[in-house]
Amino acid sequence: MKRMKFNAWMLILPVAAMAFLSSCGGDEDEAPKPTVTLSITGDKITGNEVEVSSNISISASATAGSENLKSVLFTVKINGGAAITVFDSAITGKTFTAIVPAKAVGSTGDEVQYILTVNDANGSSAQATVNLSIIPKLNGLDNGANQIVYNSNSQGQDIAYDLIAGFALQKTSKPIDQDIKDATVTGAAQWSKTWTSGNGTKFVKITANDWNNASSTTYLFNLYKANKDKMTAQYTFAEGDVILVKSTQEVDFNLYIVKIGKLTDLPAVGNNNDFVQFDYKGINYPK
Repeated sequence: MKRMKFNAWMLILPVAAMAFLSSCGGDEDEAPKPTVTLSITGDKITGNEVEVSSNISISASATAGSENLKSVLFTVKINGGAAITVFDSAITGKTFTAIVPAKAVGSTGDEVQYILTVNDANGSSAQATVNLSIIPKLNGLDNGANQIVYNSNSQGQDIAYDLIAGFALQKTSKPIDQDIKDATVTGAAQWSKTWTSGNGTKFVKITANDWNNASSTTYLFNLYKANKDKMTAQYTFAEGDVILVKSTQEVDFNLYIVKIGKLTDLPAVGNNNDFVQFDYKGINYPK
C-alpha cells in the first residue's frame, strides 16, 4: 500500500505535552459529542472517484461537545482492510482545523476510506469518513509476447511470472513478485494447467474481442469494473483463453490482459518440462 506523507499535520495541530489524565464526569452515553467534518477535493476528483496518485486536499475540522477536545486519530483503509494510522495525537482547545495536501492512496480499482475520529475531553467521540474509488490515468499499454511459465515440478525452469516488471521467475523468487505461479502440486504425475500466485493476484476469463480492443488503461479498468466480482485466486487455462489479471503489487496500475498461446503438455509421467506460452498487455515498472 502506498504511504501518505502528512508532515503538515505536525505544523497544523496543537499537540499537547501530555494527554488528559481523566475525562469530565457524567455518563458517557449522555455526554455531548464533538462535531466532526472531513472532506477531500482535488484536480481529478469526479463524484467519489480520483485518479491514482493525484494531488488531493484533505480538510478536517472538529468542535468539542464540552470545553475541550482530547485527541484526534486519522486513519485510512484500503479495500476494507486493516486501518492504517496516519496521525494520532493528543490535542487541546475547543476546536481543531487542518487542511493537508497529499497524494491519493491506492492502486487502480482500490476502494479507499479516509477516517477522522475525534475524542472529547468529556469521554465522548465522533467520526467522519470519506470514500474514494481509485481510477487510472489514461495511458497506452506495454506489450509482452511469447512469455513462458513452466510446470512447477520442472527442474531449474521459470515457474512464475512478474507482470509488473515483465519477466519470468524461478521457484526461489519472492512470493510478492509472483503475479502468476504454476499451481501444479509437488509430486503430481501430470501438469495441472492451472495458475495461482504468490501474492493474492486474481484472475477472470474474458473474451477474445477484449484482447483485440485492449489498448489503454481505461479499457482495462472498465473490464475490471465489469468483472471484478467474478475474479478468483486460481485459473485453469486452455489455448486461446483471454484472462484479466489484477496484481496486488504496489504500483499505480496493476491490471493486465493475458492471452494464452501454445501449451506444451508432455504426456510422459515424470517429465515435468511442460509449459505455457502467453502474451500480455499492461504497464511495466522497472525493478
